[in-house]
Amino acid sequence: MPPLGFRQYQTIDLSGWNGRGGGRKLAPLLAAVEAKAAASGGTKTPAPVRASATPSTFNPRLLAASLGALVLLGGGLFYATMGSASGALEPRVAIGGFAVVSPDLPPGMAQAISDEIVAAFGAENAVAVTTAAPGKAAAAPFVLDGSVRKEGDALRFTVSLKDSESGLVVWSHGYDRAAADTLAARQVSVASSQVVRCGLWGASSYPKRMPEDALSLYLQFCGDYWSGSADEQKVLDAARKVTVAAPDFSFGWSALALAAVPLAQGDSSDAQAVRKQAIEAAHKSIKLDELNPEGYMALAGLLPMDRFAEREELLKKAISVRPTECGCERESYGDFLASVGRLEHAVEQYERAQALMPLAPFTNVKLAQALFIVGRNEEASKILNQAINMWPDATSLRLLKLKSALWTRDYDDGLAMLDQPGLHLSEAQREALASAFTALKSGDPGLRARASAKLQAITRDPRRIDRLAVAALAALGAHQEAIAAARRLISRRGPMLADVLFEPNLAAASSAPAYAQLVAAVGLDRYWRTSRQAPDICGREAKGGFCLAA
Repeated sequence: MPPLGFRQYQTIDLSGWNGRGGGRKLAPLLAAVEAKAAASGGTKTPAPVRASATPSTFNPRLLAASLGALVLLGGGLFYATMGSASGALEPRVAIGGFAVVSPDLPPGMAQAISDEIVAAFGAENAVAVTTAAPGKAAAAPFVLDGSVRKEGDALRFTVSLKDSESGLVVWSHGYDRAAADTLAARQVSVASSQVVRCGLWGASSYPKRMPEDALSLYLQFCGDYWSGSADEQKVLDAARKVTVAAPDFSFGWSALALAAVPLAQGDSSDAQAVRKQAIEAAHKSIKLDELNPEGYMALAGLLPMDRFAEREELLKKAISVRPTECGCERESYGDFLASVGRLEHAVEQYERAQALMPLAPFTNVKLAQALFIVGRNEEASKILNQAINMWPDATSLRLLKLKSALWTRDYDDGLAMLDQPGLHLSEAQREALASAFTALKSGDPGLRARASAKLQAITRDPRRIDRLAVAALAALGAHQEAIAAARRLISRRGPMLADVLFEPNLAAASSAPAYAQLVAAVGLDRYWRTSRQAPDICGREAKGGFCLAA
């Protein structure tokens, strides 16, 4: 898997680029880069440390497993020549042993962690993974190992990436989990494998020996980007440091372009300045390496949202340029296909992404949602339930479980989900949704009307309007009201949320004039007509007039 992708994987909306504006300026880059290229030296990272037989003692923090904390990265990375003629990094890692430090932990936990890490990498991966036999040299340039200890009511997992020849620790991070958490080993394995894939895949594209400081900065950027940090300026600054340290590193420039996308949305002068320099960075990444898929993906994200055909061409380019393809670009193209109503094709892309990122929650939630929409409910429920079992605190998974009850008509399950904590719904939202599920279960027209009125009040509030309320209105049969709510949602959040129009309940209203007017306002009818790619709903009973021209 490549180091970068759309960070919006981790959002509830499942929508690709989220259209958040930014009022912060991107500092000028090119002058700094030229100065760096002309000068010697630069910011140095701390020297790597040798592996210690005894892990350091930490003060434990209990961390809830959440989508926003998939990847946390600390420390620097020392570069060692990997044996290729050019000195380029070879993306291979051996899974070493994990020491169980505390005597009251089961000895089988060490093997369990190793097995979970291998599973987290998946069968199809650009980073080759092997297992290192005890007492034998690893058949890979890097070794991933660590330790686990119990500290009070917490577990401390320490995972380290080492150079297999020198024994130098090139990356290390500690993960805290509750001792009673039966999913701790799996969640830590997913997080640490994400870091390793991120760093080794991107750095392996550099055609020569990468400077130590540049590689360290790049790994630090990967950690900031994938941690889901809300500080977008911090992520952007981390990417900028990479381009200054290694001006000829293509993935450094694509990192900068991707990090700038959230700040480049909107019409403010600051956003426009960010967008201009981000586009320059994306083009520079492609000039340095035409096989860098992230440059094309960044350009797709920087386009105005209604330029569907151009975005699709860039995303198709992104999934085609690299022999060792990755889940990020597949998933981004799946997001695009979902937004233009081509859900059957979106499923294919999400399935490919899941093969490359089998345990990532954001991959599974998108695949499950697309499967629900195309009517493959049994498959969708299986994938969703498995993901929830692994990530029970992931809000987006639980909200999809709640919304899917509207499609499967399991209204009792929907009511039960509403009673669970941690859904981040206001009391007004919970009450309106509970009324909707109760009315749907009863079939009483009066209850339906009252539930619809509550939901309409929710969707008129710009702070609360969301896809769940739109879906509930459509399920109640309030099609005109649901279309109006969808229009407000898309107007506020952007055309990439147009996939709400193709969810089962709202798609049933596709023959309504207001529906056709909305798809025309978004620009979808023009895309369908020029691309000759009709949406899936044109093959169903309820068809809009736009289907004739598609």
